[in-house]
Amino acid sequence: MLLSLQGLTKHFGDLPVLHAIDLEIQQGTTTVVIGPSGSGKSTLLACINLLEIPTSGSIRLGERQLRFSPAGKPNPRAVQAFRRETGTVFQGNHLFPHMTALENVMVGPIAVRRMNRADAQAKAIALLEQVGLGAFRDRYPYQLSGGQQQRVGIARAMSMEPQILLFDEPTSALDPELVGEVLEVMRSLIRSGITLIVVTHELEFASRAADRVLFMDQGAILENGTPEAVFAHSRHERVRQFVSRLAPGFAKPTPSYSI
Repeated sequence: MLLSLQGLTKHFGDLPVLHAIDLEIQQGTTTVVIGPSGSGKSTLLACINLLEIPTSGSIRLGERQLRFSPAGKPNPRAVQAFRRETGTVFQGNHLFPHMTALENVMVGPIAVRRMNRADAQAKAIALLEQVGLGAFRDRYPYQLSGGQQQRVGIARAMSMEPQILLFDEPTSALDPELVGEVLEVMRSLIRSGITLIVVTHELEFASRAADRVLFMDQGAILENGTPEAVFAHSRHERVRQFVSRLAPGFAKPTPSYSI
């Protein structure tokens, strides 16, 4: 077990957004989170990487565990140490516009991991090669397509050597023709055995690449199962309505497909 959430809640003022979430993620697996807008998917990721501090409950990631209470916030140093074990790829890539692709990937290991510049550069070059951008390492974000910028964002997240990678709708801001190149990089990460949690509306990707699919609604996990169980044999009318509305005629996964 790599990640465990127990009784995790999040309130924004008096508004409850997450309701007592219990979740376990096995190392080396891919979990895809789907659900309607406003269901708490992005807040769940933000609580896992502690960009948002949960209101109550606990999170364990590897050997680190934090407990949360409305009575007070956890120790800031413990929060920073926990965050270093996660990597996040956002809907917007948030690259530094004044830095090249190479410099964007180097900055984290140098600033946070205290890696020397030569080692950070070698690591960044290797990661850009891995996401298919070795030849673009000296380009600035404005010189890259949206899909290329997002791939730099993936390399930057990987540069911190996180235990888990979180993707928050990484393709939703891209033109349709650019979506495939980002999904292919994500498939290559899956093949390498990295643990992923992905919030997405790409149901075909979820059906073929995920080990587990979570359906969230109104701040709770309504269903948690294999892609086939969720997409083809869901017990919940709410899930069936969502899938049919988002992808009419959606077919269940084909076992012969290889990621």
